[in-house]
Amino acid sequence: MEVVGESGFGDLIAKPYDSKYQEVKIYIIENKRIKPALQAGDKFIGEIINKRGAYWTKPIMRTYMSGTEPDKIRGVMVKENGRYVLKTTEKNSNNEYLILNPKSAQEGDYVSGFLTGSGRYKQFEIVKSLGKFDLNKAAAAIVLDKYGIPYDFSSAVIKETLRLPEFDKKNREDLTHIPFVTIDGDDSKDFDDAVFAERTDFGFNLMAAIADVAFYVKPHTELDREAYRRGNSVYLPNMVIPMLPEKLSNDLCSLRPKEERASIVCLIKIDVDGNIRSYDFKRAVIKSSARLTYKEVQNAIEGNYSQNIMPVFKNVIQPIYEAYFALDKARKKRGVLELESNEIKIKLDKNGHVIKVEKYEILASNKIIEEFMVCANVCAAKALKKSGLPVMYRIHEPPLEEKLTEIKPLLKDLGLKILDVPAIKPEHFNNILEASAKKGCNEGINDLILRLQSQAKYSPINLGHFGLALDDYAHFTSPIRRYSDLLVHRALIRAYNMPDGGGLEPEATMNTFKEAGEHISQTERKAVNAERELVSRFLAQYLEPSIGQDFEVKISGISTAGVFVRIENLGAEGLIPMRTLPDDDYAINGSNTEMTGKLRHFAIGENLLVRLVEASPINGGMIFKYIDAEQGIDYFEKKGNNCSRAAAKLKPPKKTKQLKSKKTKNGKKKK
Repeated sequence: MEVVGESGFGDLIAKPYDSKYQEVKIYIIENKRIKPALQAGDKFIGEIINKRGAYWTKPIMRTYMSGTEPDKIRGVMVKENGRYVLKTTEKNSNNEYLILNPKSAQEGDYVSGFLTGSGRYKQFEIVKSLGKFDLNKAAAAIVLDKYGIPYDFSSAVIKETLRLPEFDKKNREDLTHIPFVTIDGDDSKDFDDAVFAERTDFGFNLMAAIADVAFYVKPHTELDREAYRRGNSVYLPNMVIPMLPEKLSNDLCSLRPKEERASIVCLIKIDVDGNIRSYDFKRAVIKSSARLTYKEVQNAIEGNYSQNIMPVFKNVIQPIYEAYFALDKARKKRGVLELESNEIKIKLDKNGHVIKVEKYEILASNKIIEEFMVCANVCAAKALKKSGLPVMYRIHEPPLEEKLTEIKPLLKDLGLKILDVPAIKPEHFNNILEASAKKGCNEGINDLILRLQSQAKYSPINLGHFGLALDDYAHFTSPIRRYSDLLVHRALIRAYNMPDGGGLEPEATMNTFKEAGEHISQTERKAVNAERELVSRFLAQYLEPSIGQDFEVKISGISTAGVFVRIENLGAEGLIPMRTLPDDDYAINGSNTEMTGKLRHFAIGENLLVRLVEASPINGGMIFKYIDAEQGIDYFEKKGNNCSRAAAKLKPPKKTKQLKSKKTKNGKKKK
């Protein structure tokens, strides 16, 4: 919607893009969290409600501020065929515009400016040259500005960090004698959770201590408003954009070893089968006994002890590991969705150049912390559910019926089947993954199942968590990097009448939580998209010297544009354009999982041999060339690719998208 003016009583008036409301006057309810206040020309997202015959809307978030430059774009100036053109930084864009004033910059410069003209005759005018294109330095402009992710803190926020109070140890449970440990990645700088476990006659006592962010970040402060605006921290290959200033994230709310820290601790009793028997929450002060890494703990589990871990291994790590087995037993009994992660880790040198790309390794030590945190999150959700206070649940709904329908034909040809919603459970997907693994195509099916899943989000309406097979789930364990967790902490403080303030304000309602849930779900999606965009550019930079080389890839998607493929060990994805495929009459099935020609079949999960022909760090695009079909079939038949053979048996469905790839007189192909 767009703010178009004011009523006679001073209320702002909105004009929606939905034609259903074009003829009615819609009044805007002020949202004080949007700073500066909305004015004529601003655009925003909001829900329209009819109240006593009048239409109103309360903005959730601003999408455009009047006075800014919506048509301003950025790109790199390159010379092609004797003329200078702009290659835009828009993701996977092949758009090029003739530059009207090339003398304003030099070849290879990263420039910003405006498009002039219209339609296919648009040209580009440089306003400012930002110097030679450097992906590392241009990252903020490329993705953070695009998604409206703030990366500088205002002076008002910084001033508040200089006046933060000191916690009173007398008002807290003294747990400094408990040998908590933090277990994080090698390069982690903030440690916002610490764990402890001890054996009992019935099972285990667990403790998850989380940094008490709510004590420092009180409602309606500048710190609070900024945290809400950001919604979450953003993790990019070359930088971290924290939700809160460094004074909090890397100091006061970092559970550094041998230092007393304010925490909220979840105390849990579980039995030997991992079932939660009781739980409690306390405001406490703790002192971590050791800062450990996942690799360090993994090595110790395997019998290789570092000097750092030896003092705490027997009395802390061993009971934690045994408690993990109990929790994992409960996890397996629930039937949690067991999908393989495609997450990759990019290592950069000090100049921002990629020196290593590898799949993120999930160790047993990673799973220990994951299960402890899931357990604490469940306890937080159950405790708040009983309290009657608004709860910010983390929800994950089952897949939509139409999505399940799309893959049934492919599963049938693989000898697999799936139940209908609402009967479908995560364990049914696990059975499919297990069966497909025996047929040699589990990776392709893994990707398909991942795409079927609904998007997890935040909401005060409890719809459960399908993937984790849980009825009650809330994020409690990372309030320093997720605003959702801060809301959960505030609610727990109020529910348990904890001293030291910072609890949920009385005016918090289901409606305010609904609004907050929509906002932080959106900021989370922006962070994910920003990370993906930048990762694709760094991968393109890494593979640029490999142009002309051949790669074994898997088909990750099919569309009218062509066949999308992924280099599995790098996570790098690119496109084989339709016009470059072997001549054939192709038909794409309704679920976009298979493309059938008279001579060749392509299906998601199928192996191919391809050649890299283009890798652009500017826009993250990668183009591959399909290597001779006959060679490709022979190559993979020898390797026993059952997915390829299963795909070859698929019959084209009744409703298909008909595509042709034929050569013209000059030898080029067209769709």
